[in-house]
Amino acid sequence: MKHVPHVLVGAPWPDDDLAVPVVQWRHLTKVLRKNRGDPVTYTDGLGRIGEGRLGSQTIVRGEETTVAKPSELTVVVAPPANKDRARFLVEKLAEMGVSWLTWLDSRHGEGKVPPSPKVFSWVLAATEQSRGAWLMETSAEPVTIGSMGEAVAVCDQAGGVQVPDCRIVVIGPEGGWAEGEVPPGVTRWNLGPTVLRTETAAVVAAARLLGRA
Repeated sequence: MKHVPHVLVGAPWPDDDLAVPVVQWRHLTKVLRKNRGDPVTYTDGLGRIGEGRLGSQTIVRGEETTVAKPSELTVVVAPPANKDRARFLVEKLAEMGVSWLTWLDSRHGEGKVPPSPKVFSWVLAATEQSRGAWLMETSAEPVTIGSMGEAVAVCDQAGGVQVPDCRIVVIGPEGGWAEGEVPPGVTRWNLGPTVLRTETAAVVAAARLLGRA
């Protein structure tokens, strides 16, 4: 079956034809070698998805539907020190349908928060690759674990193994939690017997929480 590309075109959609941004149009025509009249799917990143055809740097709209948000899960994570690992983290969480990604300001953290335009480009690529209907939202300002209250689960090898009932999961830095950094009363969750990299822990935690019945 011939590959049908998936394109994010931001709302609003006031016209029958949707203008495709230059960068995405170049990818469609130069990399994927698509031509006028070829089929394409598209989304506004807010749940609306459609099937159309390529026009002249436009998408001619077709049948459209609204897709429910896949989750309300927020992942709070200390940024990895390596840019490629940060990109992996962002792309995989976006592909999986995580609702929010927030960066964590932790005492032992060594990584820096990636620039917002770069993060958005990773989210965009992951959404188009996974044929998603919702863009994962991100926050440029890191938060501390103490600012989130107790309604979260913190990944920690000292915790229990049962999947917690929560909408916010926190993954700390590879250096571990500083003494007293995790507030009393917060649920601690053990992801397994091995020590996982930050991005691996984020994907494992998200997969388990999204897979709850």
